[in-house]
Amino acid sequence: MPIASIHESVDLSNRFMVYIGLIALAAGSIIMYFAGKKITSPILSLAALSERMSELDFDARYTGDSEDEIGVLGNSMNTLSEKLKETIGELKTANNELQKDIEEKIRIDEARKEFIANVSHELKTPIALIQGYAEGLTEGMAEDPESRD
Repeated sequence: MPIASIHESVDLSNRFMVYIGLIALAAGSIIMYFAGKKITSPILSLAALSERMSELDFDARYTGDSEDEIGVLGNSMNTLSEKLKETIGELKTANNELQKDIEEKIRIDEARKEFIANVSHELKTPIALIQGYAEGLTEGMAEDPESRD
């Protein structure tokens, strides 16, 4: 058998292997892309959900229907979101009630201060009159001892 035909067969075999290798590489890359996308897409969805929850948007929900670990995590995040929404709502209600109580206490305190100021003013006037009359009596303004007594 001539060496030229062997070289020709080897070249043909090498080209065939290169073509098959490139096709296998391209097909493997495409398969890996879609498989990776299928695996990472629910994780990216959960990451976006957690980002929205961190911005206090508790209406965000995980919509996946898988029953694997990602699905369990998504359902747990939905439950967490509902509970946080309820708790923050209760806290806002309690905060509003406390704010109203504080405003009422401020109003009562202002009324108390005004009352004390009025009472103080009303008491100062008769006391000043009595004090002035007593000083007048001690200084002998009344000539009659009976009036002094």
